Parts: sequence; C-alpha cells; structure tokens
Amino acid sequence: MGRVITVLERHKNLIKVKFRGEFGYFFPDTNLINKSSQIETFIDAENLLAKDLSEDDNQLIMVPRGFDVDELVFIVQAISTKEIQAGNEGDLGIFEISSDGKIKRQAD
Repeated sequence: MGRVITVLERHKNLIKVKFRGEFGYFFPDTNLINKSSQIETFIDAENLLAKDLSEDDNQLIMVPRGFDVDELVFIVQAISTKEIQAGNEGDLGIFEISSDGKIKRQAD
C-alpha cells in the first residue's frame, strides 16, 4: 500500500477523510481516479463488490475504509445484514477493488 486516503466517517451523501494529516470531505460519487476506467468512485466499487458477493444491495452494508492513491485501489468492508439478524457477526471481509474492476480480499 502506498499513500492511502483514510475514510473516517461516512454519512449518506458525504465521506469525511484524512490524507497527509489534513481532513477533508467528498461525495461518494466523486471520481477519484481522474481518468476513464471501469471503477471511478466508491459507489462504483460498492456496486461491483455487491454484485461479486451475489447479495442484494439492501442486505449489505458497505463501509468505505480508504483509497490507495498510488495503486488506485478502493478499500471497502462488506457486512451482511442477513447474518447480523441471524445473530452472527456479519463481517464478510475487507476487499480491495482496483480501478479495472479486480477484487481481492484482504488477509485477516
């Protein structure tokens, strides 16, 4: 991992971040790649991950964790509401989604 924009909080339409000691905000649909690619925003990354996990959007909670500026990789945690309602932990893992749409699960 290179330089990472760390996500501190996410509200419905706003993401609070920290990068190089500075705090800032951006919208979930902000293009972080700065060029045309398959995955350009956190929303694109979350939708691709939900499709890859074969879960309905309403059964998943997507938690953006960060964005690697050097590798152009979105870091997203997926949580299953169905598993939580069943009394389980619900954590499906933390995933790295590259700008070309490749998904890799981070090691625990």
